[in-house]
Amino acid sequence: MARRKRKEESPDWVAPEFDEVGYMRQEMGAARASVATIVWAIVGAGVSFLLFAVYPPLAFVGGLAMGFGLYFMLPLFGIRINAFKRRDWFGHGMIYFFSWLAFWIIMLNPPIGDFADPTINAISVSPYRAGLTTGLACITPTGGSVGVSKGALNDSYYVLFRATDNLRVTTLRVHVTPSVPPEYDANATIASGNNPCKGHESELLLGGTYFVVIPASSSRIQIDIVAADASGRQVGSTFQILEIP
Repeated sequence: MARRKRKEESPDWVAPEFDEVGYMRQEMGAARASVATIVWAIVGAGVSFLLFAVYPPLAFVGGLAMGFGLYFMLPLFGIRINAFKRRDWFGHGMIYFFSWLAFWIIMLNPPIGDFADPTINAISVSPYRAGLTTGLACITPTGGSVGVSKGALNDSYYVLFRATDNLRVTTLRVHVTPSVPPEYDANATIASGNNPCKGHESELLLGGTYFVVIPASSSRIQIDIVAADASGRQVGSTFQILEIP
């Protein structure tokens, strides 16, 4: 009976009173710290953007280094960091890292930034005469030159190529230097519709495709294609057309 009585007299466990006010203050402080971290990530992205324009290898390191500035920046927003534990710093560090990376990538692309050079590719050359619109014997230059058999009926070369940019190509120059001067700039015309090359007639030409018609006035002709974008970034491609019997 004594043992049973002691068991009945043992006090029940009482849950501590929930501090609603303290909890709300803690959550509001965490939210303010997260917003301040994102704002600082925008600043870090701006620093990385400027460093990338000057010396790209420093951009990533500089952005990460800005993350350590949270220790000095958060108190400026009225956030007490004395109560921060290791998991709090880890959480805000992750918020900074992914926010900084996202904002930096956005800044590196148009319309804010443009650090990508235009591209010139898919070059092919074919003998040509006025009136031909399909079945061209397109040959891709290799090793900086392409040998083309002009034939008896053809009097020109048809040069097909693509010039593209992540925003747009603003300047396109095709310079022609024949072995018998004078040299000159040829007018590049946008090509659309089906591919005129033999065996590819069912394929549609991609955007940014151009063509030029070069008179076959010399046995060796050098073609210099230069494309530039609005940021002044440019790329060039040079090859020679060699007439073969």
